[in-house]
Amino acid sequence: MLQRKSATQATTPPSTGATKTTSTTPAAPASTRQSRYGNAALSSQPSAATSLMNELVARTASSSTSKTGGSTAAAGKAPAGVKAPTGTAAPSKAPAGTQPGKDVYPAGPTGPAETASSTDGVLRPSRVSSRQAGALIASGDIVLQSTEKGGSTVASVVSGTAATVVSSKGARVKVRVRQGAGEVEGWVDTAVFSDQPALAKDEENPKLREDLVYSPIAGDHSPKDPKGTDTAQGGLGDCFFIASMAAVANAAPGLIADMIRYDPQRKTHTVRFYEESSRGSAKPIYIEVDGFLPTSRDSRNDPSYAGDPGGKMWPAIVEKAYAKWKGGYHVLGEGGTGEEAMTAITGGKSSVRDPSSMKESEVIPFFTTAKKDQKAIYAGVVSGVKSSQQQVLRGASDGPYAGKVAQTHRWNEIVPGTVKVTDDQGKAPAARDKGKEGDDTGVLSGRGVKDGSVGYKDSTLEIAYDAGRGPKDGKDLRVEFDYHGVVDVQSFLIGDHAYAFDKVVDGNKLQFYNPWGTYQPKPITAATFLQFFDTLALNTPPAAKTKS
Repeated sequence: MLQRKSATQATTPPSTGATKTTSTTPAAPASTRQSRYGNAALSSQPSAATSLMNELVARTASSSTSKTGGSTAAAGKAPAGVKAPTGTAAPSKAPAGTQPGKDVYPAGPTGPAETASSTDGVLRPSRVSSRQAGALIASGDIVLQSTEKGGSTVASVVSGTAATVVSSKGARVKVRVRQGAGEVEGWVDTAVFSDQPALAKDEENPKLREDLVYSPIAGDHSPKDPKGTDTAQGGLGDCFFIASMAAVANAAPGLIADMIRYDPQRKTHTVRFYEESSRGSAKPIYIEVDGFLPTSRDSRNDPSYAGDPGGKMWPAIVEKAYAKWKGGYHVLGEGGTGEEAMTAITGGKSSVRDPSSMKESEVIPFFTTAKKDQKAIYAGVVSGVKSSQQQVLRGASDGPYAGKVAQTHRWNEIVPGTVKVTDDQGKAPAARDKGKEGDDTGVLSGRGVKDGSVGYKDSTLEIAYDAGRGPKDGKDLRVEFDYHGVVDVQSFLIGDHAYAFDKVVDGNKLQFYNPWGTYQPKPITAATFLQFFDTLALNTPPAAKTKS
């Protein structure tokens, strides 16, 4: 029995270090939207023994000597004390009457004067406001001081440190920055504050943003020959968006090539999206971003979110622009839908199809026709599957009973809230867990249950009963649960994860693309598709925009 997904999808590839982290979500009822995958409780450096996904997608990043993805040189850093220029804003809208496929990109500063850029390639606001997110970027370390006039040193931070505005006064701004496991506040020159999307929340401490810095990935990253395989999702739970980019690149690479413009004078990229109006028409929206991307402190040429050293960086630029438009990276990390993301990318209307409404004989012809019609296709995998009953609890005659359930794959974990312990002889009362999303452990409870616990990540259980209420023998106890992770080992499908359709193989199998850029699934049959996929979205890019 398959467990269906809920609201939004945001599966995150895990990491072996602090650069790209992961997050989890329990399974939930089905809908056309999909939920986060269950890895939210992982730390930036998860334990190899207890993480669901700590080994999963050990994203073999290229050596730091690979410079294709950008440079960590000081170019693009504005000197402290440089007055912030005034001028452009992002987003800005195309001129009235502009039609999809015939978009005219803004030339230089346009729109309200909210954001400006000097020729060093750093976007800086012409004015700041409280709670505004950004980063402190200068030619060297930046000193935070105790008062707007100077005062004592509160902290010294590296260029690129993410910051949030607390207040401003004249040419000085008070910011809040992360320092280890806490935060500090101090005053800096407004000129060093840059306009950047807010980082995702730290999974270990949601009150803090991730401990990342903005680093320059310099150069023109507009795509020349875009492909779906260019995408490489990082430590942000936005597989719905990365998979949507890959799906559109597979169907209409010319549209991807046309959606990004690089300005060599401003050293910035402008990305075109489309916003649906109340009448259903799509209006172009232009978002300007600089080349500073979130990275770890010790690997500043390796973007922590989309993008890998040596790889194509246009997906990271598009991801950043989308995050800026929607309110921050943290917004993308909360999940979304493929149909909405593909519409935002193409301006074409998306449609959804419930795989459960399809017959097995319809699947291959459906995808074959969609591929021929150049449709972008996004598909989501079920969040989890139900285990078979397992007899794993052992103990003395009066308990407690303990054991570890077997998983179909070493990356799998128990879905919180799905554990059930029963006695096949009917003597001991049933027990269930009370876990919830993000929990590492949960409590087993029920009438006649004295106490009990379950480890969702290490798959361990322990239970004790009130006197006279336990089983005749621990071997009589049965454990069942839902698990997520690799929901189908044979084809290597990841649960609660979004994929982009690639092609029909050998006339009878479907090849999907994992937006992580690694751990690609094997071609699957129509029967496997219907068994493990529960979300399907299609988008028809307007013909005028698909030409290279």
